Amino acid sequence: MASEEVSSPYLGWPGRPRLSVWNQFSLGLLWFPSNIMWTALILIVMPAQVSVLVGPHAATAVLSATTLAGTAIAIVFAPVFGAMSDAWRSKLGRRRPMILIGTVPAMAGVLLIVYAPTVALFVIGYLGLQFFNNFAQGAYQGFIPDLVPHEQRGAASGFMAFYQELGVIVGGILGAFTAPIFFGWAVALSTLAALGVTVGTVKEPPSLDAPAPRWKERFRSFIVSGPTYRDFRWVWLTRLVVMTGLYVLETYLLYYLEYVLKIPAAAAKTDVFLILVALSVTSAISSLVAGYVSDRIRKRRIIVCGAGILQGLCALLFVFSQGFTTVLAAAALFGLGYGAYLSVDWALAVDTLPAGGAAKDMGLWGISLTLGEEIASLLGFVMAAAVIPAIGVIGGYRLLFAVAGLLFLIGSLMIWQVRKVA
Repeated sequence: MASEEVSSPYLGWPGRPRLSVWNQFSLGLLWFPSNIMWTALILIVMPAQVSVLVGPHAATAVLSATTLAGTAIAIVFAPVFGAMSDAWRSKLGRRRPMILIGTVPAMAGVLLIVYAPTVALFVIGYLGLQFFNNFAQGAYQGFIPDLVPHEQRGAASGFMAFYQELGVIVGGILGAFTAPIFFGWAVALSTLAALGVTVGTVKEPPSLDAPAPRWKERFRSFIVSGPTYRDFRWVWLTRLVVMTGLYVLETYLLYYLEYVLKIPAAAAKTDVFLILVALSVTSAISSLVAGYVSDRIRKRRIIVCGAGILQGLCALLFVFSQGFTTVLAAAALFGLGYGAYLSVDWALAVDTLPAGGAAKDMGLWGISLTLGEEIASLLGFVMAAAVIPAIGVIGGYRLLFAVAGLLFLIGSLMIWQVRKVA
């Protein structure tokens, strides 16, 4: 890699060299099995497993309560583990040790989920997965701000989004067409293989001379107040609103197909897969294109806003759909906006990071994702407890998806509050 002198406020090394295509590939590879796992778990495996363990009448409430508890773990620990990574001292660097330590027990949590004979063991597996996955991911998400030059952040984010959408397709295949146990082992083994590639090839400088952590100062740094963090806060809020809408769609899509469109349970799992394929193919293409385009034209806010509006309009099509064909077409259009949003939004977040602890700040930024999942689960819980008894299952789910569409529209407009980037 050719050297390029770009100051790094995070690592203190001479500069961030430009990354080759192979560097981009290996740097983001761990996102691939991660998205296989979360796609299948959230959309298919967990709803189906919970329904088997507790029955269809209690499934929505139990699933919502379980995801609420798991995402609470992520909200609390993601920035804490990121801060630990910023201060980690080792010959391997400050990110790779935590990635190694957290990944293996996280995969044990996946296997416990798919093997669990009782709902109690299922919940333990999910909570363990959340804890150890955030331990590893809290460090891993520091790689892009640490190692990627400013002029390549859109491309790096595009690679990340591409891996996510490719993971969605594979996750949909595993979730819809394989047994849960096969899915669990496929995720565990592919994650360990990707771990070997990323940790073995990413060139991270040693961090033995990193300053000793001053935990009182680090605790204060979790409070993102003041003008330095202004744009970062707005990017965070924008993503929170949009991701809440996304998780409403993802978490309850299977139930929407079954209860609103009256598709039998077995066929609904296959239809979820078809929706994922339609969405992921279009979003994989748009993520790579939008990432590179945003590096060239430096108009990230325009892309984020347009992509968010497209997602919102497509989500509202779900509310009025009377058949699966309309839902499938809406999903394909939704993917165009989602891929563009995902790649450019990540780059925009890195652009607005203040100098300091990269992984800690990215951990705080990641809360916008997990808190969005938390709010979506809470909305589902309220729907199950209050809305459905009042207006019925069909009306309840259509109302829930209408809320999701409005969240996309609101979030896309909020991005114009970001001032200091294009």
